[in-house]
Amino acid sequence: MALALVSLVIGYRLATAPRNSPASSGLPTANQPTEISAAPAEQPNEDSEPREVLPTRANSVPQLPAVIKAATRSHPSGQPVVVRTEPAPYTRQLVAGLTNLDFSRGSITKEQAEQWTQNLQALTGQGAAAVPAIREFLAQNQELNFSAINGGELLGQNSLRSAFINALQQIGGPEATALMVETLQTTTLPSEIALLAQNLELQAPGQYRQQTINAVSEVLGMAEKGQLAGWDVGALFQVLQSYGDATTANLLEQLQSKWKYYATMSLAGLPEGTGVPSLVRALQDPQAGAGKHDLAFQMLAQVAWQYPDASIALIEAIHANQIPDNAWRRILTGLVGDQYYLGTAPSASGGNGGMLSGLKTFHIEAGNQNFYSLPVSAMASPEEIAKRRAVIEQLLAANPNPGAIQALQTARSSLAAP
Repeated sequence: MALALVSLVIGYRLATAPRNSPASSGLPTANQPTEISAAPAEQPNEDSEPREVLPTRANSVPQLPAVIKAATRSHPSGQPVVVRTEPAPYTRQLVAGLTNLDFSRGSITKEQAEQWTQNLQALTGQGAAAVPAIREFLAQNQELNFSAINGGELLGQNSLRSAFINALQQIGGPEATALMVETLQTTTLPSEIALLAQNLELQAPGQYRQQTINAVSEVLGMAEKGQLAGWDVGALFQVLQSYGDATTANLLEQLQSKWKYYATMSLAGLPEGTGVPSLVRALQDPQAGAGKHDLAFQMLAQVAWQYPDASIALIEAIHANQIPDNAWRRILTGLVGDQYYLGTAPSASGGNGGMLSGLKTFHIEAGNQNFYSLPVSAMASPEEIAKRRAVIEQLLAANPNPGAIQALQTARSSLAAP
């Protein structure tokens, strides 16, 4: 398998060539961060504030290479010694076939993709007998990113390792689950940790959450020390956001200094408003800069229609005269403007893969943070619109600031009546 993967790497590098990224520039919008320009060095705070990524500038955002040699974490001490079963020749042959893709034509052909898919199905069909061969490959820490390969989408998987992990999910049983847990404890690939967390949660809800949080914490610690330069760790924040308890809220608070947008957006997205107290504490932190305060205001406003504690926090800040005039633009954006979200942007309805109206994607150099936004009008139901208008009414009733009152009235008018 090692020789097969080496030949795969060599074949891919011979078959591909560097791609030039088209240059483009854009004008700032009225209520969003400055777009990426052709000369980002001239922009202030370029490394810590989001820049809109225009479609023609998508290649300017750092992307994973096709061939990846991942770092590993040491296996936790105190684990029982597991006797490894030698892979059967047939399953080892199937795994070797899956790793030995031919790129001599410059891309993956439809015929190659069909054969590859058949081999993956055959491997999965072996059940528990396939686990030793999959373990043997995963232990090599080699990865092939299909999204960086011409025709890679034909394979129906995001990457080579994720294909094997999904096969383990389909196989099920104690052997496959044990290998997923083992991989969770050693891998450093953010997207792989997220996939393992998802699959293990399906296998045994709640049982492996602590192991997952430990893995996320360890890998983010490595990233903070610069050991994973170039990696996008957004998938790890999505895992923490999905769990949504006090433990993850405390962890996200600690991560705000390094990943301001990822951590603050995750706090706002925690289920049942678990992260609202943390957002309030961010507003009260005298050591935090204006940027952190403004983002906390925006995310509180974004979820105020869902969680009364968030709207109460905004009202109390008004009464205490703790909202600077320049923060109102961010609050209004959270109430009626473009909403920030982690993850991959949804496609338009109908399954045609088109982009939703008003969709924007953003990139931040600091921490390699990437996210998207959608206007309230693209996603909100009439019930949500009514709740947002009610929050605005509450803020108007509490507000003595003439400028803020006028802005809130304009915002209220921008929401269609339910």
